[in-house]
Amino acid sequence: MSDRQSVAGAYLKIAAHEELCAERYRGINEKLSWMLGAMATMVLTLLAWALVQLYALQPARTSAPRAAIDVSTAPEKLAPDQFPVA
Repeated sequence: MSDRQSVAGAYLKIAAHEELCAERYRGINEKLSWMLGAMATMVLTLLAWALVQLYALQPARTSAPRAAIDVSTAPEKLAPDQFPVA
């Protein structure tokens, strides 16, 4: 009789433990789901920000080329008497 009672008691303890663990895992799963959603939102926000930054640079790439700098009047090319007077 005592063997059956100890086995039945062990099964009750195991069942109670499984129920407690299942409840804990549900809580962990809910938190992980929330964290994954938050991470996905951050990644999408960062991607959108990066695309805005690239779009902001686009007009600078397609604008007309600037005029070339005339290096013939650079100070190192001027004669000593041609230096601008301040």
